[in-house]
Amino acid sequence: MNMQVNFAPTWGEIGVIVRRLAISGEQHAAILKIWPEAARAFAAAEALHQVMPLLDNEQKGVVAKTLTQELGKQGY
Repeated sequence: MNMQVNFAPTWGEIGVIVRRLAISGEQHAAILKIWPEAARAFAAAEALHQVMPLLDNEQKGVVAKTLTQELGKQGY
């Protein structure tokens, strides 16, 4: 059995980490440390924005479900 396990945090989980860092009182250090991930998140958001009109309803449903789950992880 070839089972791959992904231990990488999801973007929602990274959002929780960013929030904790930002409110920790170490804002400058936190922003410098997390910025490469934030830059990727912003780029991914724009890519998704550009692709959304091309998706069928089932694919849009996957996007909506994923967004809801990831925002939920962040307390929204």
